[in-house]
Amino acid sequence: MKIALVTGANSGIGYALARRFAVRGDTVIMVCRDAGRGHAALKDIASVATGAEPTLFITDLASQAAIRTLVMEIRRRFDRIDILINNAGAAFTEREITVDGIERTFAINHLAPFLLTTLVLDLLRAAPAARVVAVGADAYPSTLDFENLQGEKRYHMLGAYFKSKLENILFTNELARRVGGTAITANCCGPGAVHTNFGYRAGGVLEVAQTVMSWLPIMQTPDEGARTPWYLATAPELAGVTGKFFLRHHERHTKPITRDTAVLERLWRVSETLTAT
Repeated sequence: MKIALVTGANSGIGYALARRFAVRGDTVIMVCRDAGRGHAALKDIASVATGAEPTLFITDLASQAAIRTLVMEIRRRFDRIDILINNAGAAFTEREITVDGIERTFAINHLAPFLLTTLVLDLLRAAPAARVVAVGADAYPSTLDFENLQGEKRYHMLGAYFKSKLENILFTNELARRVGGTAITANCCGPGAVHTNFGYRAGGVLEVAQTVMSWLPIMQTPDEGARTPWYLATAPELAGVTGKFFLRHHERHTKPITRDTAVLERLWRVSETLTAT
């Protein structure tokens, strides 16, 4: 029996993953932002659980204080984490600032998984062989402008979103390097084109694009989209595999920037500063 923590577990890929873990008999920790949708998902997943009752935490990942409170509650109830799925993500038409003074896309898509993961590293180390999986994307830029990480100079919704997908890979690769030699592995994946609720409330071009794409035959269901992160989290043959990117069950080479040690280290240092870790 594993203990699996899934962020963004109330819908889409996160829900599909949480449900799979529950059906398998694992203990599921669901992290959701919206209480109504979170409790509805909890009820559905509890109805198919073959092991322990799933646990729901309502947390706004845009708030660093909320993440720290979440970790305190997790520590109070669990002595380890076997699987951490950093799945939650968001995109915003306009540049918004969080309570911590951080651009919201950067805060939710990058700093939240960075802070959550680093705060629970000891719980991951307490597991016999822990796996950290980032749900990213196979579309991302080839460069990272550290002078415009938060859209300080210019902001575009899709630019901010896809930049955060690059940051997912950079963070995962640097995490894999830093925990090398331990029983923790860290890998990133692109789930492919998935028909979820993501983008429907974003407005602007993203909402239009998501609506149009939902009719395309290439679009996968959330459960189909969950196959690759599920594979990274559970496949026996991936024991010890770390610092890799996968798409549809296959390892894929990533752009040179994702292996640039100077970039990896710099983003980690900036993230530490912005999260006071």
